[in-house]
Parts: sequence; structure tokens; C-alpha cells
Amino acid sequence: MKAAQWLRRGMKQLKRRADPDPVSRQPADAAGWLAPEVPAAPAPAAAVTGLREWLDQVSAAAAVVVCSEAPEAEMRNWYVQLLGELRDHLTYVQHSGPEYFEVLQELVAGVLQAPAGRHALFTLPDVHQRVLLWLTAHNRRNDVLLVLADLQDNGRSYRLSTAHGAETIRDFSAELSYLLLLSSHVDAELLRLTQADLVLTTRLTGFAWTEDGMLKLGGWAYLPGVDPAECALEVRFQATGSDKSTTLAVIRGHDPRIDATASDRWLSYAGAAFTAIVDPGALPQLDLQSGTVSEWVLEVTLRFGGISVCGPFRDRDPDTVPRRLPIGPLTDERIRVIGLMDGTAGLRLRRVRYSCSAVSVAMDGSTAGISFNPDGGVTPSALHLEAPGEPPLEFRPTDSGGTSFAVDVRSSGSTASNQNQRWTVKAVLPNGRSEPVGWGGSGAELAAASEPSAVLRAECTGYGYLQLVMQPGRVTLDSAEISPDGATLVMEGRAGQLPGSPDPVLPEMLLLTARNELRPLSTIWLDGTHRFRTEFPLQQNKWGHGNRAPEAGHYRVLHAVTDDAGRVRNARVPALGQLLRQLPLRAERTLAALELVGEGNEQDLVLRVSAPRPSADRTALGRGRLIADYCGTTEAVDPGAVLFETFDGKSCSDSGRAISDVLGAHRPDLQRYWTVADFSVQVPPNCTPVLRESPEWFRLLATAGYLVNNNNFPHYFRKRPEQFYLQTWHGTPLKRIGCDTPVAGTTASYRALMQREAAAWDMLLAQNEFAAGTLAAAFGYRGRTAVLGYPRNDALAAGPAAGRREETRRRLGINPGQKVLLYMPTWRDSAAAASRYLDFNKAARELGPDYVNLYRGHHKIAGRRKTTGQEHYLDVTAYPEVNDLYLAADLLVTDYSSAMFDFCVTGKPMYFLTPDLEHYRDTERGFYFDFEAGAPGPIASKTEDLLAAILSEDAAAEQHSLRYKVFLERFAPDDDGAAAGRIVRAVWGS
Repeated sequence: MKAAQWLRRGMKQLKRRADPDPVSRQPADAAGWLAPEVPAAPAPAAAVTGLREWLDQVSAAAAVVVCSEAPEAEMRNWYVQLLGELRDHLTYVQHSGPEYFEVLQELVAGVLQAPAGRHALFTLPDVHQRVLLWLTAHNRRNDVLLVLADLQDNGRSYRLSTAHGAETIRDFSAELSYLLLLSSHVDAELLRLTQADLVLTTRLTGFAWTEDGMLKLGGWAYLPGVDPAECALEVRFQATGSDKSTTLAVIRGHDPRIDATASDRWLSYAGAAFTAIVDPGALPQLDLQSGTVSEWVLEVTLRFGGISVCGPFRDRDPDTVPRRLPIGPLTDERIRVIGLMDGTAGLRLRRVRYSCSAVSVAMDGSTAGISFNPDGGVTPSALHLEAPGEPPLEFRPTDSGGTSFAVDVRSSGSTASNQNQRWTVKAVLPNGRSEPVGWGGSGAELAAASEPSAVLRAECTGYGYLQLVMQPGRVTLDSAEISPDGATLVMEGRAGQLPGSPDPVLPEMLLLTARNELRPLSTIWLDGTHRFRTEFPLQQNKWGHGNRAPEAGHYRVLHAVTDDAGRVRNARVPALGQLLRQLPLRAERTLAALELVGEGNEQDLVLRVSAPRPSADRTALGRGRLIADYCGTTEAVDPGAVLFETFDGKSCSDSGRAISDVLGAHRPDLQRYWTVADFSVQVPPNCTPVLRESPEWFRLLATAGYLVNNNNFPHYFRKRPEQFYLQTWHGTPLKRIGCDTPVAGTTASYRALMQREAAAWDMLLAQNEFAAGTLAAAFGYRGRTAVLGYPRNDALAAGPAAGRREETRRRLGINPGQKVLLYMPTWRDSAAAASRYLDFNKAARELGPDYVNLYRGHHKIAGRRKTTGQEHYLDVTAYPEVNDLYLAADLLVTDYSSAMFDFCVTGKPMYFLTPDLEHYRDTERGFYFDFEAGAPGPIASKTEDLLAAILSEDAAAEQHSLRYKVFLERFAPDDDGAAAGRIVRAVWGS
């Protein structure tokens, strides 16, 4: 809770929240004391003056607290809340200067002068927060930065040490790995656990009704840092507002998926799984006539030693437990037990009594029939359908006894279009009230009442109330199989008819992410029952360079639907039947890990594609073991092995690619390995791909005689003395980088990493003298710098450039007469996703069909771009070789990207779209030279001005031509097509 809220509400409210029994546990006079009000803390990025003003007000309020007659417990609570408000400010220390830290130090040190403040610190939740506050109070800024860097690199998990004969929570202490790195010790009392440090972690993994009306539950529960085998487990349903409870008989099990979410480097929680069977009829009866809700909350208690921790299940496994929990059968004529779940109250069972419930539903085309049992419960006098914004749709009686009703939804105006519609079935009772109709059978019985692909289907809500759902052209899938070689995904299902169509239409299927799409190899009818089979490729030859795994991501299974106006939209496809029971369907294949899951209330199908890693390596525990093995390796360094890495394995390109090609021709005795983030990345010929952070990659990182990188290796990398590290970097810098980057745009982890990296480099490659001096200074590098031109630009100046241009344009489907605009913006420190400042819609309109627009996103945010489903540009972010794009293009549009220093080698026009120039230059990053004075092309602040410059006969063309020449001579004087050969001779001597 933010400061403004808790301070306004006062300590009386805080006390009640912190203590469930304030009357019995607090002094009698505590209820009358209210905390002095102070304004909310300013945002962490606020100016130091604002933080200091707040400090003055807090200090004045603290003085009132110290001098007050408030009970000690009240004052401690006040300080706990105050210190808790500083969490974000402590994290922001890494993005600020010493003055900011001084203000925080003064505040925290002042708090600890009061006995209640000191006690609050040692009982504050989160041991890392306690350590950071203590270090701040003792003016140890460098240690604070070290802790923040370690938490970012290694996570927040820790081991527990146990005192002999431990019986209370205070007998346990946290073993924090970073303590050995600090300049001196910290108070050992900070490391003793509080009850708040043992946060019960739970998840519901199964919720299903059996045929005999039993509820089968699955889940897991653990305490961080505690081996599940050492804990006694109790699971029960606790009645709300009552002391009644039902303890379940649980069967403990093993689920390795738990470790994938635990983020613990030290301990496995796979043994925290359990299953239980619940008999709804055995739940103690509560009075349903009293007007209160009969509800039972699922709670778990873990006990070890003398410690007990209890809590509800607020989290669910989205792959195995749908948001709308399935319904079971009635427990008597009009009562059903249903499941509800949310992030606040958790999972609970509730008894629902229906005013009237239907015993049968029959669906026939656009007609629905509903019947009631005259001998059980209330029979309605009338039925109707309700939908928001529409008049009610009346049922007609179909028998003389008034127990059966029917409705044809074609009488509704909403059926005129091919739009989805959902109605609630409402009954008019004999007393005149209108109530929703409950379903008297099970969820399985209702699902069987209509064909899976029928336009009109009967469904029910999570409360068991009947609904009619119209979905024209509905497509469902009930079987799926991934081929043994991982090359194809075959699915079968049914397609429904569209209104007015005598036969169903073979669906147009699609697998789609925000960045990629897969079209089926084939979709065919199987027989005369509207069943079809669709086969998708799970390998992709996207750019004509050979089959690769598709780009990693979550691919939604969709089918195209055309409305009456001819507009096409993509509709999601749900899983039914045997396929639904199989989900999640997992397959580990050579090129990718594949997982077919259902999402949402309707179990919409999604195919997840990721790098093929063993399940153990996907966990923080497994990764921690690999890192530990790497750090302790004693295997000899192999001088015949070269490990190349560019952009964290997202591509095999840049200068490393050119060096690799030349090295392969001149030194075929060397074994060349390339890091790949996944197997959608294409490696050069005669090279071996190595999956990043796989066991083989760790082995090569420790033993390859030569390491070539254009960015940096992870934080745990340490070069061995026998290894040679060639740093090619990834461009001449315009924007400030490394230690020159404004502190607000970097983290303590990044700064520490770059200092270690630069110390490990044996040679730094620079494109020009300007880059050589700038890069060395920015990273504090004191070693050898080779100014030999950029190997990555060799292809732009070499003889085959013209042929590569034509071949690339052919691969991209560009006609010979069309011009190509290549847009390559850099990324922003302040933007979490890809920001395209170029309005492609306007560009397409103004430039017309004579132009083709290409978009290549920056590698840092490539995974967050959304580029599918558009018509005005081609996304070439994943194209394996950027030089091919430079050659295919006729002009470049960029902003502050180093692409300008490479593209100038082609001599083709460049334009600069910089709507945030002033902010980027003066606040966010800063430049190394006067960009506006030296830019080799027009600078525009908006798309309209950019397009005007592209289309105009620029009167300043001569000025730009002169700037271009000066720019080229300064930044690319050695890019003559032979730079790779020079660096190979410099490093390998051949």
C-alpha cells in the first residue's frame, strides 16, 4: 500500500491489517493513536530536492512519533510502513548519483536512531530489503550497488541455515551469497528470518470432476528455502465465517515443473506436489436459508519444526486449470457445488441453489429446446433469452404441461450478420420474478447436447447457469500429433456451417505470433461429416536459405472468418474431446521444444515454440548448476576451437560472420562454433551451432581457445589465461555507451559487467580512429585496439555486391523497378517495446507502389515487436544478414543507429527521422559529436517532413553530398572489402 493511503488511514487501520486479533494482542490504549500524516513519497526518478523536502516532512512526523505516548507496537508498525515505502528508492540508487543516496542515507539513519525504528528494521519483510536499508544507514553506497547488481544477476533466492534444535522462525538465518563480496560484515540479526520471510507459495494444477461426482484437485505448496520433504502438509476446505473445516486426504507426488517457476538456485521443490479427492456431499452443511453465502476456501498448512505457515491457493497453472472452472453434477435437485478462483480470495467451493433448473437441452440447427422436470423443483411459466443491448427473445411452449420450451434464434436481429452472440437463458417464475436458469446435468452432458462445430451451442457459466452461444463458422480441433522428427504438426477437427451456406467451408488455418506466421502445408476434408485435417510445417524456409526451426514464440491456432462486408478476421480455435484431455501436449525435438496448450475460458489452442532444452536446464536450479560447473572447470583449453557470438546468439552476423568466413578459408584446421539463441538462427557453412547456455555452450565458453563477440558474455563469464578474446563491438558509436551512458539508463549489474568484460578483452576491433578512442574510453579498456576497418562491411565494398543485391531483392519478392526504403531505428532506454516513429501507413500512401518498405528492429527489443497482420511494410528483423538488406535498399531511414556508419559505404542516400532528438541528445543518452551538424542526410522530426524530403528534388543535395563525403572519410576510411582478412592475420597470423 502506498504511503498516501496508509498515512491517511492512520495506524488504527494498519494495526488491524497487521494483526488479525487487535483487541487481544494490543494494549488497550492503542486504538486511540493515529499516525501523523505526511505526503506520499515522491517517485524514485524525482529530483533530489523533492526527495529532500519529503524527508524533512517525514523527519518532523517521526519526531512526533518518538515523543508521543503511543505504544511501542504502534510505533514499530509506523516505521515498518515507512521503511517499506523506500523499496523503489533503494532500487533507484543504481540509476542516480551520490547526492540521491545521501538523502536516503540521512532518512534511514535517522529512523534507526529510534528504538522502534531499529526494531522495525529487523522485523521488516524481505531479508534483502533489510540488508539494503542497513547498508544505506551506514553510508555504504558501493555495497548497496553491489547487492543490487547481484540480485539482478542471480535472483533473490538463498539458502537457509538452521540453529540446532530450531523451534521458532528466528532460529533460521538467510545465507546470502553476496555477503562475502561486501567491504565488511553486516549485523547478523538482519539475516534472521521473520514470519513474513516465509512466504507460502501455492499453485492449483488440477480441478476436474469425475463421472461419479467427485472433485479431483491437484496442486503444490512449498516454503522458499525449505525442502518439501521436511514439511508436514495439511490441505483443507475452511468454511468462511465459521470454524468448520474439512481436512482432505492428500497423496504427495513429484512434479519437476515446479522448479521452472520457483526461481531458486539452491533447492528443488519438485516434491511439493499433491493430489486430493473431494466429496462435495461430505462438506459440512451450512444454512442456505439464512441469506449468507455457503463457501469453502481451500487452504494449506505447512509445518516444519515448531513453525506453521497457512494460506489459500490464489494462483493456478494456466495450462492445466482454465479460468472458468468446470462444473460438476448437482448434489440434489437444485443445488450444485461450484468452484471459483481469483487472486484475492483464492480457490473456494460455493453451494449454489437454483430457482429452477433444466433437465435436458436439445439443439437442432438454429433451434434450442429446453425441458424441466415437473416433479422436481420449480417449473417456469415462461422462458426468454437476454443479451446486452437487445430485446428479449421469447421461447414458445412445446407441450401442454408447460415443461418444455423451444426458441429459434433466427428471429433475433443479431443473426443477420456472421457475428458471435451469447444469450443468457432467463425464466419467469410463478411468483413473477425473473431468474437465470440453472443446468441440472454435468458439464460433460451439456457439451454432448450439440455438435462441437455447430453454429448454435448450449453452454453454461461457471455458476452453472444456461447460455446459448452462436458462433457462425465455428472450427474446433479434437486431435493433434507432432511428428517424431518435429517437422510437422497434424491436427483434426470439425468445421461448422455459415448461415445461408448449404455446406461447411474448408477452414483457412493459421499459426500466428506477433512476429511470425506459419501457413499449413495442406488442409483437406476427411469424410462427409464435416471433419478436416490440417498439417502445419514446424520448420520454415523464411528467406530461402534452407529449413530452420520457426522463430520462438507463442503461436495461436486461428482460422480466417469473413464477415458480410468482406472483412477477414482471425478467430481462435478451441480444443475439445480427446485433445482437451491430452493438453498440455509436449514434445522435445532436435530443433525446438514444442508445447500445445489451451488458454482462456474456451481453451483456445496455442503452440509454444522454444529452444530445445532439457527440463532441468530450464530451471534456475539447473542453470545455477551449469554455471557452477563452468566456474569450476579444469578441462584444458583447446587452441583449435573458436566460439563466435553476436547479439546473444540472436543472429550469426556482424563482423564475426565475416571473420568466420575468412578464417574458414584460411584456417580449415580450426573448428568454428556459433552461439544460437534457438535453432531458427542460421549458422555459416561448415560451422557448428551451439545453443546458448546449454551444457556444450558452457563447455566451449570455458575451453575454446578463441572467443569472438560483438557484445558481451553473461555476468558469470571469466576468461581463462589461455583464451584469446577478440571484441569486435557492433558499431561506431554516436550515442554514449558503456561508462559514458547516463546513469539513469543503466543498471549496477551492467556497469559491473562491462568493467569485467573490458578487462578480459585481448583485442578491441574498431572501424576508425574515432571509434577506437571512444570505445576504449567508454569501457575503460587499456589493451590493444586494432583500427583495421569493419569486417562486417566487407560485403558492401566487395565485387559480388551487385549480385547479392539482386539475389536479396528476389528473395524478398521485390520487383526490379521498385525502390526499397529500409527503416532501421535504434532502441530507447526508456521504451520497453519497439517504437516505430515512421508512420508506414502514410509512407505507403505517399510513396505509392513504386516503393517497398522494409523494417528491421534493433536486436535488444526484437523479441517484443509486433509486426504481423500489417500490409505496408515487410518485417526483416530476423533476416540473417543485414548487409544483404543494405545492398537491396535504395535509401536508409534511421535515427541514432550505428547503421549510418555502415550504410555510408554504399554511397546511397540516408535520411534521419528524429522526433525525440532534443530529449535523446540532452537527457536519455547524449552524443559523442554534433549529430545535427554532421549528419550525412536530411533530418526530419515527423513522417510528413521525411517523405517530403525523399520525394523532393532537394535544393540542399550538394550540401548533403559534401557532408556525406566528409562523413565517409572520417568514419569508414578502411572499409575497402578486406578488413576481415586483416583481422584474421592480426589474430591468427594467417
